[in-house]
Order: sequence, then C-alpha cells, then structure tokens
Amino acid sequence: MKAIAAEAREPGRIYLAGGSSAVLRGWRASTIDVDITILPENDRILRAIPDVKERLHVNVELASPADFVPALSGWEERSMFIAREGPL
Repeated sequence: MKAIAAEAREPGRIYLAGGSSAVLRGWRASTIDVDITILPENDRILRAIPDVKERLHVNVELASPADFVPALSGWEERSMFIAREGPL
C-alpha cells in the first residue's frame, strides 16, 4: 500500500480481496498474490503497478469479487477500513 500510495496524487480507495484479505483477517498465513480494486481508476497508479510488483517481488492483480459474481449492493460501505496511506 505504501508503494502504491507513493504514486497517488489524488484521493482514492484501494480494496483488497481474495487471499490478501484472508491474510489481514488472520484466516491464512500467506497468499500468492494481492488482488486489488482501485476506485476511482487512476492511470498513474495503474502504470506504477508493474514497478511495484518488480521492486517488492509480489504479484498484484486487478481483481475483485465482482469480476466473478454480481456485486452486492452497498459493498463499499460494508468493506472494512484498514489504513490510510497518503491520499489512498
């Protein structure tokens, strides 16, 4: 989050899904990738992701549950706040 937030110039939100959210909740010890959704989409952040992946040796995927099943109404409001990094 810090590496991605360093590239952000406007306020936005990043939602974590999949294995990364399971790690944060303590349901598993690790994950093979970090699934994120960026709202609103931000070209500067999207262009920075390949560099962040390389520098941190982590796989970052643009994915959310809504890519696989219909999104539930109000999902953003029900999402757990984790931290603020810079404008994100």
